[in-house]
Amino acid sequence: MIDSWARPFEQEFGKDRRFTVYEVPMINKGWKVLSRMIDSGMRGGIPVEKHDNVVTFYGDYSGYRNALGMENTELAYVFLLDQEGVICWKGEGYSSHETEKKLLSTAMALRPAALKQRGL
Repeated sequence: MIDSWARPFEQEFGKDRRFTVYEVPMINKGWKVLSRMIDSGMRGGIPVEKHDNVVTFYGDYSGYRNALGMENTELAYVFLLDQEGVICWKGEGYSSHETEKKLLSTAMALRPAALKQRGL
């Protein structure tokens, strides 16, 4: 699911240092004892150059789920944050052509703000 969002985003913004994609798998704290095996298995399916951008959270994530409106734990959730950390866009599940366009256009709209903030 996450790749359906990440691939088009990285194609458009992958070389733009103002944008970074992070994946944060959230796993119930009960699985913490198997974290090495889980992390190893996940890393095997992720290209080496992306390993630094994947951080697995083990613990009680109910507070995050509630605060971010992540109701269905079977879905991937995608958030676009501005440089202040404010959520500007949210998607869930698999991307569609329409939702992909909305994500990319929202990110493009953030470019002028990022340039202005950096004095460029």
